[in-house]
Amino acid sequence: MVALGAAAVAAPLLLAGAPAGIAAGPPAKPGGHSRPWEAYNLSPTSRTLAPATVYGTAGEVTDPGAVLRGRPTRLSGAGARLTLDFGKDVTGLVTLRFAGSDGPQRVGLAFSESSEYIATTTDASTGGPRSRDGALYADVDGRTTYTTPAKHLRGGFRYLTIFMESAGRVDLTGVSVHFTAAPAMKNPAAYANYFYSSDTLLNRIWYAGAYTVQLNTIDPRTGRIWEAPAEAWDNSGLVGVGDTILVDGAKRDRTVWPGDLGIEVPAAYAAFNDTVSARNALTTIYQHQRDTGELPYAGPMLNKYGSDTYHLWTLAATWDYYLYTGDRRWLDGVWEDYRQAVDFSTAKLSERGLLSITGTSDSVRILAKGENLIANVLLWRVLDTGSRLAQTMGDTTLARSYADRAAALRTAVNTHMWDETAGAYRFYPDSAIHPQDGNSLAVWYGLADQNRARRISKDLTGNWNEVAATAPENKGNPGVFSGSMEVNAHFAAGGTAGDQAGVDIIRRQWGYMLDHPNGTRSTFWESFRNPGDGCVFCSSYVSLAHAWATGPTPALTFYVLGLRPTGTGGRTYDFVPHTADLTFAEGRITTTRGPVEASWRIDRARGTYTARLTAPRGTGGRVGVPVLGARTKVFVDGRLVWDGTRGKAYHAHTDGEYVYLEGVPSGRHTITARR
Repeated sequence: MVALGAAAVAAPLLLAGAPAGIAAGPPAKPGGHSRPWEAYNLSPTSRTLAPATVYGTAGEVTDPGAVLRGRPTRLSGAGARLTLDFGKDVTGLVTLRFAGSDGPQRVGLAFSESSEYIATTTDASTGGPRSRDGALYADVDGRTTYTTPAKHLRGGFRYLTIFMESAGRVDLTGVSVHFTAAPAMKNPAAYANYFYSSDTLLNRIWYAGAYTVQLNTIDPRTGRIWEAPAEAWDNSGLVGVGDTILVDGAKRDRTVWPGDLGIEVPAAYAAFNDTVSARNALTTIYQHQRDTGELPYAGPMLNKYGSDTYHLWTLAATWDYYLYTGDRRWLDGVWEDYRQAVDFSTAKLSERGLLSITGTSDSVRILAKGENLIANVLLWRVLDTGSRLAQTMGDTTLARSYADRAAALRTAVNTHMWDETAGAYRFYPDSAIHPQDGNSLAVWYGLADQNRARRISKDLTGNWNEVAATAPENKGNPGVFSGSMEVNAHFAAGGTAGDQAGVDIIRRQWGYMLDHPNGTRSTFWESFRNPGDGCVFCSSYVSLAHAWATGPTPALTFYVLGLRPTGTGGRTYDFVPHTADLTFAEGRITTTRGPVEASWRIDRARGTYTARLTAPRGTGGRVGVPVLGARTKVFVDGRLVWDGTRGKAYHAHTDGEYVYLEGVPSGRHTITARR
């Protein structure tokens, strides 16, 4: 028995002998495994999960570890408690099995994502006035099996505390969880895609991001009820259409938030080729469009409005979904809604040609009304990609109109919001703040030209502290949602400095979240505080498996590996690695025509580069080969295609950083280069 000091029932337990957490580093690799990346996969192969370890006990607990082996662990007397650690964040319905009791007894269950909030009351998820969600209770009378009611499904937890509410004793012989995330996946560990590189930490981060998104992929009938219940919690709310949907968080809000989709849709595609959950989330938002054209700030059951930025995030995510799928039938169904939503935003253009927001709700703050940077970048993105959507719909007049308005808006942003001295865009035209979110998005989405993009990338690194990239627009707190944007921005800016900044901030910030002893060691967080603030999360309401924190997963696939779709449905793609300080990477994306697999390896000392590419029939790619020196020679399948100064095939050309090969056909190819 591991004894604990007395503590108030509602206070966090101070668990004697508790481990600091899972050891840093990847799980052990299976011997001789031909797919070494699988060692980093955190998703279960079975829907039935068991706890990994005993975290600690309080009161009279006999043989605490026995329950892990299917043998009796006895809890005796009111206040006796056993905290079990599942080793990672999990989600679902808990089943407890009891071999017996000394008469009718009452046993409590409390849940926590973080060890910081372990207690006999559950961390907060309801959004009501209570700081904790309370506990569930099982009535035990002899041999008993208890399963949490469906509405009390717990969306995200690592720790389960089982405690005696009554004064007698019970013999607990089994604890399991029915894993409910990603309901459309028969085997949650069977990813459509993968990523593997020379950097163990980056591999762990890619898979932790994927797992975070998986926990945020739910049956839409298991969303959060709103308004908050008077006690406990209720996850039986209908939050969208279909059988699987992307929501913002596992623990909470379990609701479609369009801003989160800006990160989550690319992440779900990069890891799982899951576009159905994205489609259902977008369809849900469009179904709740107002007659004015305004789209929701949050979907059901929250049903919030009043955000010009989140309105635009839905339109931006519409392009992402169509890019990955080429789903013309779906686009036909939402096209008039999309056009009306664009008109809703363009009606707010000021005399200077900038979007002047009036719906001020946003991700981590209420924005001031006026010409806000991120709103303008989002509108530019919508007009730019909307032009391509209109062309797809056969409306060439509208396509030209959107393209012209995108060009005019870019000019207005560069004229009125660019700060030449700082090398970054201002938060508002007269602001002294240069925000992380808007600047990152301007680079990632391509509003900023290459010169501005690289200056912004450099400026952003000036906001880093020892653990994170911070957001000047959010009081200098670590940027998590905006940090996901920044990661992608550094790679989009490119060059040696941009690519290195991208991998450096992933290692620093996401490595910090992944290995922090108070975290889940498996998922990424909604928010956290800077060192010196006195707390990491500062509230048990903070979600520790949150979709908007998963930006590194698509960034590592699309940029570091270098595979990303460029034509709708994946008919065309780029294979342009951003190697930074890595020596190799390999992975896969899946298109509507099949998987595209690629790998690269670079030896900078010897000046050699080797890549392999396999693409399905009906696809074509643009390949970028890193320039190794002034006279880099490039070969495809042994044939010289670039002799160091001019192209021999594939319309080969260079920008000084890459040699680009256009229209590389389907099939298997080996690309080599040497200086």
